[in-house]
Amino acid sequence: MIDSQWRSWNHYSAIGPDPRADTSRLRMRSRGKGCLVPGATFVGTQRSGRSTYEVGVQIVNVDLEASHLCGYLNIRGLTEDWPELTTFFDAEIIGDRHSFVTNKWGAKEANDMTHWARFSPFRSLRNKLDKTGLFDHMTKPYVFMRWKERFLVPDHRVRDIHGASFAGFYYVCVELGESSTSAARASAAALAASSDVTQQDFAGFTSESDANSTQRRRGQTTLGGSAMMLDEDDEEEVEADPNFDALSRPAREPLVPGRMTGFYYHANSEPYQQLALQHVPEPSSGTFEMR
Repeated sequence: MIDSQWRSWNHYSAIGPDPRADTSRLRMRSRGKGCLVPGATFVGTQRSGRSTYEVGVQIVNVDLEASHLCGYLNIRGLTEDWPELTTFFDAEIIGDRHSFVTNKWGAKEANDMTHWARFSPFRSLRNKLDKTGLFDHMTKPYVFMRWKERFLVPDHRVRDIHGASFAGFYYVCVELGESSTSAARASAAALAASSDVTQQDFAGFTSESDANSTQRRRGQTTLGGSAMMLDEDDEEEVEADPNFDALSRPAREPLVPGRMTGFYYHANSEPYQQLALQHVPEPSSGTFEMR
């Protein structure tokens, strides 16, 4: 009786998954680098004109090999009706799959050039790029990205917010430091890390922001091989903004591990809205693997 029941239970379709299969080696690991790992938190500000807003970013997943990253962006004090906004974004990591040329979201090549040129690490990289604009991002002590906000959290159905918009995108650079480059070359497996992928609690992001302004950040970009190869003298043609600090007119300064800088772009938004964030170190972090 028991034997016949076992044979009946043990029967399964040849085209379906084998319940006895060993899945211990079937997994999808996040592959981060330095401070860019799942669960990492960055805090700081976004400046738009004379207004400054408290901003927090939490990374959900990182896959440098696939040139992809996603996370949550939280901003406070942007509008009176919505004192706190959290959006989910995904990112294209610039490197061997995505170039500095955006070619979408309404961005033009000139927009790309003026924005990327404001990042200090781009100055040393620019003249080494070929016409494709692709390079090995895994060996660099910095990461360039384009962030595109997809929907509001927790209610993804909300599309229109008076005084705020996420129709544009961000140009972003994260500085990892030279030690991260050495680690990447030594062992990619050692860089895998992860954390809980459920919606993050942004209660820790405090804010005393000016809520008077209702103009929100965000933008678009593009940049071709010829523009990336501009000489030093050509860079002076980039229009200067008196509200910009040293980050907007970069010098060849040493990298600051954990520093995240970004600029929002949208054709109808105030130009050069600047993100200035810093990684918040944690003594430990959770990990997960998709199986």
